[in-house]
Amino acid sequence: MLIWCLFAILAGFFVALSDALNKKYLSSVGYPYMVIARTLGSFPFLFPIFLFLTHHYNGLSYFSFQFVSNVSLLLILEITATILYMKGIKVSPLSLTLPFLSFTPIFIILTGYILLSEKISKEGALGIILVVAGSYCINFPSIKEGFLAPIKAIKKEKGSFLLLQVAFIYSITSVLGKKGLLLSNPLWFASFYFSILAIVSTLSIKILYRIKLWEFIKKYYKAILVIGLTQGLMCYCHMIALSQIETAYMIALKRTSILFAVILGYLMFKETYFLIRFFAVILMLVGILIITFLR
Repeated sequence: MLIWCLFAILAGFFVALSDALNKKYLSSVGYPYMVIARTLGSFPFLFPIFLFLTHHYNGLSYFSFQFVSNVSLLLILEITATILYMKGIKVSPLSLTLPFLSFTPIFIILTGYILLSEKISKEGALGIILVVAGSYCINFPSIKEGFLAPIKAIKKEKGSFLLLQVAFIYSITSVLGKKGLLLSNPLWFASFYFSILAIVSTLSIKILYRIKLWEFIKKYYKAILVIGLTQGLMCYCHMIALSQIETAYMIALKRTSILFAVILGYLMFKETYFLIRFFAVILMLVGILIITFLR
């Protein structure tokens, strides 16, 4: 148990660090370029591992129809989520955006109820209340505008609203990712999937936004590689943890990223209201743990 916990928390740390570095070095050039750094930057650290594992462990045997269709749907959702994600952390502080990823387990509960008629326990309801309370406290400084102002601020704060949408998409992709892993091998799937994601997302961004890709790479290659390294480490930690435990448990611990995000936001960007947001994140994390382990 200790191993999967360690890798899940490391995945949370590396995703928060990757986002902080991306915001620090590339937010000035726009979120399409931030998407490129997040995905293409990890390619040099993932693709060689994919080639090695494919050669030594007959990786081509994993390409069944079920595997390919699962990965295709996963890519569409992941690219959409990544664009929204990078746009969100560009326009708003990390401490106001990333905590809203904590809504992923709530969305999983809601989709489970709608699709499978799964009922919410008292413990699950308590977890939801704590996550919602945390999201209220995140925007507590705006309470001078009225009691409902912190809730209205979620929609008003563009980054927060975008990350809510990302949380919903991640409630689907986390399950699809687990399925892809079960149809193959953890390290092989991490190196294969995120390498393919790098290529497909880069081509999609280039077509959609007509970016000057080569000029961007030449000018910011150092930042891209650093961001890519942290993202690559996150990918491996994510898949190793996911291979050893149920998806919901792993995602719950990975959401420690929101705690790291608040701390990094304060240390790197001097984001305000640190203590209030830190307390709000603790509420959210407790809610996630209750939803995951007690409901």
